Order: sequence, then structure tokens, then C-alpha cells
Amino acid sequence: MARIYHKTSVDDIHASFTWSTAPLSKRLPNLDRTQNHKKRKTHDVDDIREPDRQCLCLDTEIRGVRIKPAVRLVGRDVDLHVIDGGDEREFNGAGDNEQGECTVNKRAAKIYKQFFLDIIEEAPNQRSAELGSYLMIPVDMRGELVRPELLQTAELPFELAQYCVCTLEQWEMHFDRLFPVSATAAARSPGCQNYGKCTYYSDYLTLARVISVKFLAKTRQALRVEFDKLVWVPYTQWDRIWSTRKMDTSSWKALPSGTKGGPLIGINLRRAWERVTLRAFDQPHEGDQLVADSEGEMED
Repeated sequence: MARIYHKTSVDDIHASFTWSTAPLSKRLPNLDRTQNHKKRKTHDVDDIREPDRQCLCLDTEIRGVRIKPAVRLVGRDVDLHVIDGGDEREFNGAGDNEQGECTVNKRAAKIYKQFFLDIIEEAPNQRSAELGSYLMIPVDMRGELVRPELLQTAELPFELAQYCVCTLEQWEMHFDRLFPVSATAAARSPGCQNYGKCTYYSDYLTLARVISVKFLAKTRQALRVEFDKLVWVPYTQWDRIWSTRKMDTSSWKALPSGTKGGPLIGINLRRAWERVTLRAFDQPHEGDQLVADSEGEMED
């Protein structure tokens, strides 16, 4: 038998028929996916924006708002903490009353600016880890493009999308979910996904706790004026900002036509006359990215 197989021994014959099974390499996730499954807060918009960007201001000035005085912690342990070089702690982190209206206007404007970054950072991914986000904005452009203008056009920045024109009641429902009428109302229906990880949402609830219900209503009205300028928003659910469940009713339309799936989008009834389309972005080629990475390594 050894002669037939041109081997010197039977052991050599067995060895020639023994196949090594090398483990398949693990498929890496698509780098374009949004990192919305990580247990972390969204980035602070001021940390990723160019320093010369013009500050966002709300069209409606919030007047007469007073911030509740901070409850300062006192006691022997606090005194020892300060003596040892620590800072004095405030229970609710409220600002100085003397800054009053100016503080609330700035905080509300920051919250609204942060809102756009957060909903893009939490935008849904396609189911397979090998596929990217439904979002078509290149990763390196997202921080720059996440501003009100992105949602003030009927060009949706997604690969697939499902949309419907909201009634006035539905549009108000989305606003109330995104900017609750009170911190107490938000606590009664805490979001399991998206809401709790959004920096704007935490900042909004913090502000809601240090101003009265009356003044929060004024703040929400100023935010509502800006919100009504938008053409589209995520079609929110009570427990999440984004949903991708397939909608088959006649009031829903899909883009591209004939497809199924994609993030749910609510269109502002006031802008229902605009033609809804998908927005294309120039995508970096893999080869270009490799060259950029290698150049970066050389510079280091």
C-alpha cells in the first residue's frame, strides 16, 4: 500500500489524508454603524464642533424665568471635604439666580443644539453587523452636519426609510415624548432605549427640575417654535426614539419605492406638500481610507 501511494510507511499515508482545520476569521462589524448599543451617553456637541461655529439661538426669548436656588450640602463631612481641598457640592446643580433669564435661554439653546447630535448618534443600524447604519452620512461628516438644517429638508439621510405625514396631534405627541411636560412625567414612562442615553434629554430633565412648571411651559413653547420648523423627526415610540418595524398600512410609504424596512420617519403636516426623497452623500472608498490611515501612521 505504501508503494501505491508513493509513501515509505502506513503512518505517512495517514498523515497525507489528515486535513488541518484552520478556524475561520471572525467577521468584523461594519465601521459605519452607529454605536447605539454601547451603555454610554452621547457625545457633548460642544466637544466635537469647530470652535468658530456660530452659536445657535432660539427665536423666542424666554423671559421672567427664575431658577430654583440650589440646596447646598452642609455638615461636618462636607466641611472636612472642603478643608482637604475638595469642592463644595450642590444638591441639584442649579445655576445662580442672578443670571436667571440668560442662563435659561442659553441652556435651552444648548439642549436644542444637542438634540440633533443625539438623534443621529442613536440612529438605527441594519440588522446584520456586517452592514452599516441606515444612516448615509459618512462617519467623519456626522458631527459637522448634525444641525437643524438637516431636519429642515425633505431629503432623508438614510439608505432606506418608511415615512408618514403626521396629524397635528401626532406631531405634538412626538414633541411631548422628546421634550416631556415635566420631569415627573418623564419618570413615569422612562425610555428603555435611546432616551436615557441622550445627553440632551438628561440636560432637559435637569433644567426641568430647577424651574417651575410655569417657567418650563415657557421654555417648551420656545423649543416648540423651533421644533415646528422641522420637516421630519423620528417617529418616536413611548420607550424609544427610533423604530424600524415594518409598516404595511396605506398611510405609510417606503423609500426607495417597493422596499420594506428602514427607520420610521414622521413628516410635519405643515410641510406635507414637499416631495420626500432620500439624500445621497459621497462615500469614502475603502482604498482611500487605507491611504489616509497609512498617512496618519507615517505622521505619527
